[in-house]
Amino acid sequence: MATKSFSVFDCDSHIVEPPAIWDEYVPARVRAWAKTQFHFHTDTDTLLINGRAVPASRERANAAEVGWPRWNKKEVGRLTPGTDAWNARFGRLKGCRDPHARLRDMDALGTDQVMLFPSWFVRLALVRDPEAARVLATAYNDWVDDYAAADRRRLFPCAVLPIQSVEHAIAELRRVAKKGFKAAAVRPCFWNGRYPTLPEFDPLWREFEALGVVLAMHTFPSREALTSEWAQRIAQTRGAGTGLLFTDEPVVYSPGQFISNIVFAMEPTIDASESLGFIMEAMTWLTTVLMTGWLEKFPRLKCAVLESNATWLPLVLGRSRNFLDLYAFQRGPERPIADPVETFYRRCFIAFESDEAPVYRMWDLYENVGIWSSDYPHHDAEDVWEALEAMTKLGVPEAVQKKLLGDNARRLYGIEPVLVVKERIEDFQPEILPW
Repeated sequence: MATKSFSVFDCDSHIVEPPAIWDEYVPARVRAWAKTQFHFHTDTDTLLINGRAVPASRERANAAEVGWPRWNKKEVGRLTPGTDAWNARFGRLKGCRDPHARLRDMDALGTDQVMLFPSWFVRLALVRDPEAARVLATAYNDWVDDYAAADRRRLFPCAVLPIQSVEHAIAELRRVAKKGFKAAAVRPCFWNGRYPTLPEFDPLWREFEALGVVLAMHTFPSREALTSEWAQRIAQTRGAGTGLLFTDEPVVYSPGQFISNIVFAMEPTIDASESLGFIMEAMTWLTTVLMTGWLEKFPRLKCAVLESNATWLPLVLGRSRNFLDLYAFQRGPERPIADPVETFYRRCFIAFESDEAPVYRMWDLYENVGIWSSDYPHHDAEDVWEALEAMTKLGVPEAVQKKLLGDNARRLYGIEPVLVVKERIEDFQPEILPW
């Protein structure tokens, strides 16, 4: 039987938003309007976004709730989510909405503590109306705070922010900080045509510093068409009702769109966004902040790169350092930029998942900045027992395992350890949501 003697912190695990966020937590007086601006959960086949109704991909949506590590991933991938065959074999994990079911799942996963991230509310970046974004962010944050109240020692909510308005975002950050939130998530993409590193957002990042809240840069799949013409080509390839055109603007809001849209316009079609889109978003943000010295403007800001794997980190650090040296003449001696490698290791953390063998082989590069994530309850989720087995097999020292699987994350968030799980529960079946 597998055992462990230290507390594990899951730095990036998810809830899956229930209807209650819109039906109970959004104020009644604006509920109908707010739903037209953004409304989606996995009990529905329609995404409402910016006043438009878009058919959503049920197969993609339900995959967000089927991430039990002991289910064979090849079997999961052979069946179409949402079908009778899929429901009979798997179904959707109750823990993604019910905190008490989740705590029981955590015991089986080997997880002692967790930072909770949204699934669909990362799409808040696509909402255009600042007031709608504010109302929706407030509703989500209140719901996830109530969810985490089931066990404040083990469950920690991460906020979402309506950065369509810097003023709204600052007000919401102050509100959730008073409630005890340790982190707030921002997607590294364009929000209403503005990238988060642009100067108009500086007051928000200074507020992060002042409050001591962690800036969690969290990526998301990018499968929105770049133009209406490209959307039509994708629709002709995949058939009607794919839900790919979420906005009418011919603007690239995420670098992940390229791989996703090219593959979707080919035969056979397959969702390539998760394979590379997440990574491209994170690499773009990190390269931008390191090569411009952006982090130096906010010397007390703590940052985490999440949902994008970590194997690519040495490449980005090395390339950033190399080309900063080669193009030093462009900024001149009066504008020095700190070494990207030193800056990252002093200021940032990066999430990795259980199957990332290169991280374990290069453990010395990640020892003090790597933070483990399960990605529960999404379909690629894995548990800590898999990580422990792989680390032991590849020779990661036990003291380093302890850092990677919990100590680094708690140092980032300022959270005291709790050890609940000491041995693997061999015979466990997760609770399933009723249809």
